[in-house]
Amino acid sequence: METKLIEYILTIAKYKSVSRAAEELYVTQSALNQQLLKLEKELGAPLFIRTRNHWELTEIGELYVKNSEQILQIKRQTYTQIEDMAKRWNGTITIGLTPERGIQMFTSIYPQIHALYPETTFQPLEASVASQVRMLTANQLDISFQTISERKYRHLVYKHILYEPFYLCVPKDHPLAYQEPREPKNYPEISLSLFRDELFTLVEKNSTMRPVIDQLFEAAGFKPKLLFESISMRTMRHLAESRQCCSIIPRSYASLSSHVSYFTLGPEASWELAAVYAQNHYINRAAKDFIEMASDYWNTHLYIQ
Repeated sequence: METKLIEYILTIAKYKSVSRAAEELYVTQSALNQQLLKLEKELGAPLFIRTRNHWELTEIGELYVKNSEQILQIKRQTYTQIEDMAKRWNGTITIGLTPERGIQMFTSIYPQIHALYPETTFQPLEASVASQVRMLTANQLDISFQTISERKYRHLVYKHILYEPFYLCVPKDHPLAYQEPREPKNYPEISLSLFRDELFTLVEKNSTMRPVIDQLFEAAGFKPKLLFESISMRTMRHLAESRQCCSIIPRSYASLSSHVSYFTLGPEASWELAAVYAQNHYINRAAKDFIEMASDYWNTHLYIQ
């Protein structure tokens, strides 16, 4: 399936410049311009409005680019399905991972998945959930592992892995902290309203965890006093261990510690870990096996090392 001309036009549209596109494609500017002029003559209409330093798509050009992107996607999907049917898993699977949690899973299961599919490249990419959604929508990721408070997007498929509770993390010298060691199944439930006067470090506002936390404080009837907001769950736990503040963290980061007490905050204090991919994106056998191994890993390794 020859699509070189389509790729030429999409590259010109991407850079809005025939010279930059020629550099990207490793062809001469003259040759690229000739291909474009030939296509425009065939179509009977220009694809670009040309200025000296900037090219913009015409209305017809926008239609051509939109449909051409779909053609390339169909080509990729077709080749992937053929490889799957022929059991020639020698392509690349791009995998979206959330920071900290994701890369630990990947490095743990990689030897096993590589042994099963030695000709397949499994390419991890750490990104926020919002960034992963954008990349899935643009077909820049094959599969994605996300921690979410709700399944927001109808064009994505969500494969459940587990539900994870959030714990209130309290310094051991706090008056309400318990002193004896306890297992997670025995963590007591407590009302967040009892911590109205405490200082908190919470996950940053862009996290999918934050809306749930904000609702917990709203239900408790107060806004927390913030030390600061962090992107690192480990940092939040360490601050509580050093007696600087309280925090709320997911179970996987709530490793047993003699310096903090953990409390549950009721059934609403949780989120879902899911494997996610676009509905119109073909998921081959290698990707399905990766999802299954990741799910098995997270259901047996409940805590970040």
